[in-house]
Amino acid sequence: MKITKSMNRKQFAAAVVQQLEKHGISCVLVGGACVSIYTEEKHASRDLDFISPYSHEAITKALAAIGFQKEGRYFHHPNSELYVEFPSGPVAIGEQIPVKPEGQMKVGKITVTMFSPTQCVMDRLVAWFHWNDRRSLIHALWVCEKHPISLGKIKRWAQKEGHADKLEQFVLEYKKLKGSRS
Repeated sequence: MKITKSMNRKQFAAAVVQQLEKHGISCVLVGGACVSIYTEEKHASRDLDFISPYSHEAITKALAAIGFQKEGRYFHHPNSELYVEFPSGPVAIGEQIPVKPEGQMKVGKITVTMFSPTQCVMDRLVAWFHWNDRRSLIHALWVCEKHPISLGKIKRWAQKEGHADKLEQFVLEYKKLKGSRS
């Protein structure tokens, strides 16, 4: 799949995954790009974070073959304002390591492995728990507006993380969002 100026985020992610797979490299989409996808771009992050167990050398070589250039920690393509980063792994959500990604996105014949909506919410709540990042709390709620989540799974996870107290504010906001049905 060729990178073009008209590609949306999903197509761009699929092109990256397809290219890496051609080189035997697996990866998982995490972070703000998942929020962007699950909120239909209400949160419009320009970067796509992928976690891969493969070396940056192998990833750089594979992406260079379709025109990506590595600048610092980012991979840019001249035909897109979106860019890619490969933070060090393994895939984790807070202290939960490793995490098996439970989400998938199909783009044509390409499957992008990614966090599920529930995992995406948990990922955003990490920033809320640790840094009081209210924007991350809002992003978590935006995902909840568009997708069903497992509140029970999130509560069990938050308890293990030692943040059941901060979770209560999320739960209150979630219940307002859902009209107290939860």
